[in-house]
Amino acid sequence: MAGIFPYSQDGGLPPNPGQPNNPAQAFDPLIPPQDTSALYYGNGCNVRLRPAVVNSLISEIAATADRAGLPYRAASLQNLELAVRYLIQRGLPRGALLVETNPFNFIVTLDPPPKAYTDFMTLTLVPQMLGMEIQNQGYVRINVNGLGFVPLYRNDGQELRAADLRAGKPFIVAYYQGAFYVVGLSNSQVPLVLVGAVDFWVRPDGHDDTGDGTTNTPDKAFRTIAGCWNAVGSRYAGSPTAEIRIRLGIPGDYESANIGPYGATVTVYGDPNNPAGYRIIGQLIMVQGIAGACWSLRLQQINNANVIGVTLVVTYGGTTVNGVQALRIASGNCTLQWVRCSIEVESPDCEVVLVEGGGSMIGIYDNYFIGNGHSVRDGWAVTVGSRAGGDPLPNYLTWHWSDIHFNDSGYAISDRSAMAFWDTTVQLTNTTGKRYTVSGLSNLFPNTQPIPGDQPGTTDTGGQVV
Repeated sequence: MAGIFPYSQDGGLPPNPGQPNNPAQAFDPLIPPQDTSALYYGNGCNVRLRPAVVNSLISEIAATADRAGLPYRAASLQNLELAVRYLIQRGLPRGALLVETNPFNFIVTLDPPPKAYTDFMTLTLVPQMLGMEIQNQGYVRINVNGLGFVPLYRNDGQELRAADLRAGKPFIVAYYQGAFYVVGLSNSQVPLVLVGAVDFWVRPDGHDDTGDGTTNTPDKAFRTIAGCWNAVGSRYAGSPTAEIRIRLGIPGDYESANIGPYGATVTVYGDPNNPAGYRIIGQLIMVQGIAGACWSLRLQQINNANVIGVTLVVTYGGTTVNGVQALRIASGNCTLQWVRCSIEVESPDCEVVLVEGGGSMIGIYDNYFIGNGHSVRDGWAVTVGSRAGGDPLPNYLTWHWSDIHFNDSGYAISDRSAMAFWDTTVQLTNTTGKRYTVSGLSNLFPNTQPIPGDQPGTTDTGGQVV
């Protein structure tokens, strides 16, 4: 007799559908025994019980108590029940180390090993990182007792971000429909209050999944501006002095990005001494198979944005639902410093700069709008209660317009908007087309400075040129 369940040679009767009372209430188990046939001594009052079976029962209960760390008591009839509760309380069958085997893959060894991943499986895991690492590098895949790698997601179904797991810090996960989910919020879902300016590095040879932006190196920098913003924009809540500085680490071509909303300051920083070396290339945004928009940089609802020392490049010549722009400012404030906008293809749907939705754009220092001999729709489009122009400080701003043709106008100002140039210098080289269109109770104040274009402008519906 090797336990409370008999082998064939120990006697016992198999279930017999033809004689349901021999033994009474004996039915085939849903899961057959692993090492013998299904045999029964009886389940009713006519039970056939040998002394060896009694010893086996005692052994099974004692083994359960031992595993629970509980000395059994002869005077108690609750040894088994109490031992089971102790096992549940200690969490041993569902707790394990989460051991990193490479930056994205982790293994878990449970005792006892599960037969399969099952919905509602809930585990308590403690990360154990490789080498001197103290956190995960990005997304995570888990392999429990060789059952195969499955994703570990945040509770919102998104991939984990870098630093969501910390070495030696327990957390709870639950399995459902092919993936584990963190029970509760991950670090990346809890905004931190940012005080002062913090630099986050981006470079084309970086990595959005593993980078954290802390240093200007390929292993730490983000690869794209959008990847950097997605990682840190929602991570850091803005205090009045907060500034997220997205610094482009090396000269090269960078992908376009949509940044915002943000209640403090965001700065995209290239090199004021070499803006031509830091190129942000416009990319077409598709919406349900339709060309939605194309911009190099879109700044949306940012309390104070700065763009410094970069070139915003237009390389798309088609039409879109929402137009083509080198820079698009939506419902926020932006300052340009040493920025170049370069039109590198015929783009009849292009507004070189669009300010909309009550946005504001102020330029300081030198900014260049270079057509390279191509045509666009408008130079600047300012609309829906927005304003744009130069900083009212002497000798701080020169706008350079060169080699560009406007199919519509150099300045298109509409719907209660305004452009004013104050102490601004405007330099023109080979700019053609209508100079301005001012409409919808809008105003243009050129302040004696030339307006790009070579044809007279027009006003309509209360528009004024002062």
